Amino acid sequence: MSHAAADLTQYDHDEPRFWDQGVLDAEMKRVFEICNGCRLCFNLCPSFPFLFEAIDARDPHRAEAEGALFTVKASGEAIQEHEAALALKDVTVRTDDVVANLSPSEIRHTVDLCYNCKLCFPKCPYVPPHEFAVDFPKLMVRAKVVRAKDEGVGLREKVLAQTDRVGKLMSKVAPLANAAQHNAFNRMLMEHTLGVHRDRDLPSWHAETFVDWWEEHPRHGEIDPQKPKVALFFTCFGNNNDPEIPKSVIEVLEHNDIDVSVPAQRCCGMPFLDGGDLEMCKEQARANVASLIHAVHEGRKILSPGPSCTLLLKTEYPSLLKTPEAQAVADATVDVGDFLLQLLRGKQLARDFKGKMGKVAYHVPCHNKVQNIGFRGRELLKATGAELEMVDRCCGMDGTWGMKKEYFEHSLGVAKKAIQEVKDAGESATVVTDCPLAGAQLTQGTGKPAYHPAKILRACYRGEAPAIPLPESEQQAAVVKVSLATDKE
Repeated sequence: MSHAAADLTQYDHDEPRFWDQGVLDAEMKRVFEICNGCRLCFNLCPSFPFLFEAIDARDPHRAEAEGALFTVKASGEAIQEHEAALALKDVTVRTDDVVANLSPSEIRHTVDLCYNCKLCFPKCPYVPPHEFAVDFPKLMVRAKVVRAKDEGVGLREKVLAQTDRVGKLMSKVAPLANAAQHNAFNRMLMEHTLGVHRDRDLPSWHAETFVDWWEEHPRHGEIDPQKPKVALFFTCFGNNNDPEIPKSVIEVLEHNDIDVSVPAQRCCGMPFLDGGDLEMCKEQARANVASLIHAVHEGRKILSPGPSCTLLLKTEYPSLLKTPEAQAVADATVDVGDFLLQLLRGKQLARDFKGKMGKVAYHVPCHNKVQNIGFRGRELLKATGAELEMVDRCCGMDGTWGMKKEYFEHSLGVAKKAIQEVKDAGESATVVTDCPLAGAQLTQGTGKPAYHPAKILRACYRGEAPAIPLPESEQQAAVVKVSLATDKE
């Protein structure tokens, strides 16, 4: 079957065609037909197996296509070649439009099962600049955005996206908030009102945020003018839920005599985009670009320790805002691990480690793989003397997708292999990943804490044991029995 070339103008959110449901439906059909004919992504996120199974189930000629009608005789005896040739004379080759048989609910569910890991993009042979220009993740986000405009953004999506506002509130009552998250009645209530699964381990809140710490942190005196200056995009998770990540980044950079600034900033906007709230995502982007552009004008690189945040700043901000400033910020944005590895390769990273790592199970985040920057965290860990076991599997968490009650089991099903590989690495292996939410998923499935590579580097510089005990509130959380997760991977 031939496919029409893509009309990329319809992906411009400033164009009326972007919002036209008929145009969107036609594009969904075009892309689904291409995906159905290829199926390289059959084993990635739950969207693809669901889509292909739905198409197959509605194909009236599936049995003929699979050859099931001509495999055996009624007696069970294998059919002979000459008999098959005779039977095939009566078979008509059909080009039925099976994708058109999909119901609206099946299409909607395909969209909802996509959690924007983007792993299909580097695997797909038809992405731009191919004339088909298939970008499945972008199409799924567009569908969510158009739906949100027509139906409104749901309460759950609004609450889960307000990471800055919720974080500011929860940090003021951190002990109570953390205790409440482990109360069975509260979790049941949260599941019924917000749709957050009662068994999902939620990240802890900290009374002292990263911003609080930075305001009191004495500025580093030694600066090497031969090294690039940087500004840290510390992420909302790093500010509210795990301040040790950006603190570790700061201390590692200062140990290497690098000039660091911390501009004012908001959440990158990814949670809003995941919920289809394009306007709020653009508002976050505008605020961040207005602040970060000053650092860029100072000649600073923008460092982010969060793969999803890095990806959004680098790839989405220019198309969201369409301004030279947004492009300049995108061009200056670098993953922390990538930046540190460049220093290491240029012999500018101090290797005066006082501690040595043992065995490490290193998980590669999807949003780092999509950036095509290689396994930066792995190479940095090798420099500390670590013995590496790679865990190159998706954790199926996303920012908020894996928290939702209807996708919780799907999320664990996707993570099953990654969790097993961490367990196979052995009890002595320290779990490390650049993505804190992937780390949370691995912790939930194994009971073992997970650390950002920056924490490991800081610990090795200090000569401390990298393994920092989990907060007491997280120790009390029950480990989900992953074997009970669905096998719909």
